[in-house]
Amino acid sequence: MVVALLRFQAWPVVLLLLVIAGCDGRSSVDAAAVEEHAPIVIDGIAVPVFATAEEQLNYTRSWFAEKDRKRAALKAFIALYPRKRELCGLASLELAYMRLGDDYRFAHEDGYFDALASYNDILAEYVDFPGIMAKALWYTGWISTDLLYDRQAGLAAYRRLVREYPHEHVLLLPAAPWVSLIYPGDAQGDSATDIRPGSTWAALALMEIIKHADTSDVAWETFVRLWREYRHDVATGFALRLVLRRRYHVEEALVMANSFMTESLSNVHLLSDIRREILAIQNDNKGESGARGHGD
Repeated sequence: MVVALLRFQAWPVVLLLLVIAGCDGRSSVDAAAVEEHAPIVIDGIAVPVFATAEEQLNYTRSWFAEKDRKRAALKAFIALYPRKRELCGLASLELAYMRLGDDYRFAHEDGYFDALASYNDILAEYVDFPGIMAKALWYTGWISTDLLYDRQAGLAAYRRLVREYPHEHVLLLPAAPWVSLIYPGDAQGDSATDIRPGSTWAALALMEIIKHADTSDVAWETFVRLWREYRHDVATGFALRLVLRRRYHVEEALVMANSFMTESLSNVHLLSDIRREILAIQNDNKGESGARGHGD
């Protein structure tokens, strides 16, 4: 499921101690230090300083063997470039996710609450950046429903996302290759994110609402909205598979599924899963018809 994949590739968060209120235009870093490219020490870790904000951000996306160094690199960016508020927001999103530890499945409950608090801080700080808000709301919903089992709080976050940020696209940023640090702007191709156009946080939120809905009627109504408003979104195919498995409004769902299959809008594995669900439903119908025939 795409949502599960996104969870594994999600981006972390933690508010910077050097900038108490986040990226609010203040910085404890001497501007001269940035100009001279002198390292900055964060939490006892020396972080290299690059010539531009873009290079500095690329460094935070490099591969780090130690999470503490990754965390320090993100904090350093926020301290060095507090006026680059959108980029600071992206760094903060990464720091928040890091509150869950190396693997969220083995995180302590305190880590869940710490991450949730960090995302809530982001929601208060970056209201003027829709993309950051949408991503923070999605992770707020996910942590609430899937990790803390607070379904109502999670659904509230997902619904707010759909209501306030219906068109914000999903963006997953891979680690930048080292060459991009040396020749910024020249690195293309393999380093580019391969996300099909039309993938939105709102569609993913609707899919989660379907999964956690109180009743089958609510789930179906939500799916109809997803199908109508986000027909070509990646999430729609996964939601369709869920609807078929749960046997919601079978006849209508089959019509949609057959249409989806002919348009081949998703990956081959998902198409194969949907095809199996269609066959299973058809076999169920044959079995029911056979049983009625013998009864007659």
